[in-house]
Amino acid sequence: MSSTVDSRYAVAHLNEIEPAPRVSPGADGRERLDVRRQFGSTAFGVGAFSAPEGIDAIGEHDETLFGEAGQEELYFVVSGEAKFEVDGEAFDAPAGTLVQVQPTAKRKATATAEGTTILVVGGTSGKAYEPGPAEAGEALAAYNAGDYEEALAKQLVAVEKQPNNVVAHFNAGCFAARAGHADEAFEHLRRSIEINEGVKQLIATDEDLDSIREDQRFAELAK
Repeated sequence: MSSTVDSRYAVAHLNEIEPAPRVSPGADGRERLDVRRQFGSTAFGVGAFSAPEGIDAIGEHDETLFGEAGQEELYFVVSGEAKFEVDGEAFDAPAGTLVQVQPTAKRKATATAEGTTILVVGGTSGKAYEPGPAEAGEALAAYNAGDYEEALAKQLVAVEKQPNNVVAHFNAGCFAARAGHADEAFEHLRRSIEINEGVKQLIATDEDLDSIREDQRFAELAK
């Protein structure tokens, strides 16, 4: 099926949507399909994740990194089958299954069949959806290409547009570290912690920050 777009509606098949850039892309076969950008949706967040058997289509996380009023998410298993774990409770989810998860619950979904794809719709109760700037995606694309200076430049535009976005600052810190700009990296990492201390968990383990991990200022971040 080919994509269709006019002023009233748009149609596309998941197979036609290009995979979105990833931070630290690996060879695990997992892909994120940026459904929201495909359609230009601004009222809600929506995306899709596909993974081969044995790989996490939905990585383990909760939504508290964005504050107590994080996103409520609805997952729909489009194809294949997945094993969900929500706050330690595991259950099978064959194609056609819907799973709704509240912001504070820890969740992940592992593909248990080849060709597993999961659609995700998310939003914060009582709050208008705020889509990320296009520059954030462009920054990830540059990062994946190994152009860390360009990734940082694009991410700084995203930070300027969303100065209170914890992930925007965290990514800016990671890209700055990769580009060899330690002072700038610490500036954005400190700001991300000011917004939400939960980001310390990411700072402690993210390999993008290995180049500054021996700096005495790094220990201060973890306090």
